[in-house]
Amino acid sequence: MSTGTTPLPPTAATPPGTGVRGVLGLLREPGWRRGLALALAVAAVCLVLGQWQWHRRQDRLDANAPLVSNYDAAPVALDAVLPADGSPPAEDDLWTPVRVSGSYAPEGTVLVRNRQHGQAVGYDVLVPLVLADGTALLVDRGWVPAGSTSSAPDAVPAPPRGTVSVTARVRAWEPARDSTVPQGQVASIAPGPVAEVTGAAGVPPLRGGYAVLASEDPAALPAPATAERPEVDEGPHLAYTVQWYGFALTALVVWVVAGRRELQARALPAATGADGASAGAGSGGDAPRPGSAPEGARRGGPAAGGPTAPTRRPARRARPARPGSDEEAEDLEVEAGARPRR
Repeated sequence: MSTGTTPLPPTAATPPGTGVRGVLGLLREPGWRRGLALALAVAAVCLVLGQWQWHRRQDRLDANAPLVSNYDAAPVALDAVLPADGSPPAEDDLWTPVRVSGSYAPEGTVLVRNRQHGQAVGYDVLVPLVLADGTALLVDRGWVPAGSTSSAPDAVPAPPRGTVSVTARVRAWEPARDSTVPQGQVASIAPGPVAEVTGAAGVPPLRGGYAVLASEDPAALPAPATAERPEVDEGPHLAYTVQWYGFALTALVVWVVAGRRELQARALPAATGADGASAGAGSGGDAPRPGSAPEGARRGGPAAGGPTAPTRRPARRARPARPGSDEEAEDLEVEAGARPRR
């Protein structure tokens, strides 16, 4: 017998395999644990490579720092950055301009092979400048193009004669290169090979570095092409650093996204089954079964579609009469009119 109340639908259960429990469930599976270990390993390697690129950028910035800070500085005395005892210049003093006076020793000229100037390849011309203290400063006077043969340039401009005032920028010696070169030439501006050429020409001992010519007075014409200002470039290391860090993050994101999709795929069938059970429980108790009689017929009333029995009009409730009024007589008249005539 129906009570007239609608049953509440059952509460939908949380789909299995979602949330923190679902993630922990994935981590209990060997395949997903191996995937996470691989993602962590890839991320670690990418982080190491990113740090390596970052340190390479820092090394490049440190190497460029003297050029940036000293190239356009005011000239200083030679002994302040390149002492007469043959000591090499300090790292922070590289590219510092110096002003010095002396006389060139053209007999000690040294040619440096395979030097680039713009898009052309030729020779750097090194000439010792003999100083008043009995030492010599090796001056790179500039560049000359290669000659008609590969053994030497066609012409080498001579330096000015007599006392010359020179402004040049201090450089450190280059590493030596093991190469066979013609007499009077070197493969790099290294102290050993250069000293062999200048010493054979009777030039005094050289200072602990050399200098790149900026200007000389008086100037000589013709003259080698003046060295160009080096470019300050930190290289692509910063971009590579960002890329490697991005690869490390991507490796972890790939595992997370794959795990999320796996959990969603597992939760979908469970959620679909729970929705179907809720729909069946909510509609099965109220729907009439085939062949059953209508509710009115089960209670003894008229069947659906049959003749309707006459309904009796309910009698009007008599209002209580107030003393001293005609309401009681009026109510009797109304009740007499409501009775059916026979």
